[in-house]
Amino acid sequence: MESKNSVVSSFDVDHLTLREGLYLRSVYTINDSLAVHSWDMRFRAPMDHSPMGSGEVHTIEHLMAYYLRLDEKIGASIVSFCPMGCKTGFYLSTMNDVTAEDIRAALARVYKQVFPLKSKDDIVGLNEVQCGNPGLFAVAATNDAMAAYMRALYTREQADEAGIGSIYNCAW
Repeated sequence: MESKNSVVSSFDVDHLTLREGLYLRSVYTINDSLAVHSWDMRFRAPMDHSPMGSGEVHTIEHLMAYYLRLDEKIGASIVSFCPMGCKTGFYLSTMNDVTAEDIRAALARVYKQVFPLKSKDDIVGLNEVQCGNPGLFAVAATNDAMAAYMRALYTREQADEAGIGSIYNCAW
């Protein structure tokens, strides 16, 4: 099947060569003045691994959408955080001058604050008033997925320096 360029920036990326990581997908300009950056937070390499489960996608969506917005460096710049339909990661949209390093550092701060999850009670907004499906969550799989993603972003030495060395131990 012939591929076509698209108005959807993610369709223009070769998913056969894409790896885990954090990528700037595109920058959209709104009203000739506001730049919105679309970040690809790829938790799994397409085609190489099975997709994330619905429970871990839902759990990560709740946690990151909430805690990243509280981050002192990037929180006020977040436009949206949403899952990829292929279940290999998430899109983070930001405005202003947020860099990949800012996001990586914010993820480390959130990881240090939130993980490992101990129970569903650690998942913010997981109730019938705030969520359309509060029975859909995965504590253990989310701990594993977040640790694996952080290992894609941080070497062992960098993780130790950032205070998240546990991503390489995972003894929970």
